[in-house]
Amino acid sequence: MKLDSLDEILRFAIRKEADAAAFYKMAADRSNPGIKKTFKELAKMEEEHKQRLEKLNLKKIGEIKLKKTKGLGISEMLEDVPYSSDMSYSDLLRMAIKNEEKSQRLYLSTEKMVTDPQVKKLLLKLAQEESTHKEKLEKIYDEEVLEWF
Repeated sequence: MKLDSLDEILRFAIRKEADAAAFYKMAADRSNPGIKKTFKELAKMEEEHKQRLEKLNLKKIGEIKLKKTKGLGISEMLEDVPYSSDMSYSDLLRMAIKNEEKSQRLYLSTEKMVTDPQVKKLLLKLAQEESTHKEKLEKIYDEEVLEWF
């Protein structure tokens, strides 16, 4: 799919959020009880993001205010963790953080390839949303996993 129009990019982003929500729901169904709740929370977060994107008015892209997000820098130090039905809570958080990081990078790299200012702004907004998710997960990881070290 060629991502060169606002509508195509928005449909892609909505589908990506739906896929992420479906993955986390599936993972919740297959995981041990200790992390089932966290997978369900991640699915809910992705579903809420999908719903926000579905309500996005493409005619008002120019009015969108972009905010600087910085994150904690944790994702850059983590390695990818593949899904496993018996993964630990710490691995689950690392996997989710890396997933958000990959989505953010996808939107940022695509933004560099387009010239339309409206398309660029939408891609930057999508990257910002993923960065916000990543930062939220990094904070949880910092408070609940790294504090033990």
